[in-house]
Amino acid sequence: MLKRCNMEHYRIVKEVIDNWDPKRFLHYTPEDEYDPEIRMIVELLPTVTSVENLALRIHEVFVKMFSVDEVFAISNCYPIALEINSKIKALESENQTSN
Repeated sequence: MLKRCNMEHYRIVKEVIDNWDPKRFLHYTPEDEYDPEIRMIVELLPTVTSVENLALRIHEVFVKMFSVDEVFAISNCYPIALEINSKIKALESENQTSN
């Protein structure tokens, strides 16, 4: 079971990845289509050192899972990494303010 922080991170990553829908699967597959990739990304978050590093990690996860390098070019992953990073930072700032 994921810790509260991990659950919040999971929710953020899921929202961003599902909205991105890089393989255009969600129109005809279950909502959990990207869940394995999302879980892998969430597990990597504690080791991520920058937005660029997160983009690289997202790229590696999707290439590993789908074996398609073109769709998952790092340049395509950077805006996704930036969005995930900014939402997590906003959440952490909100959590610090409420404590």
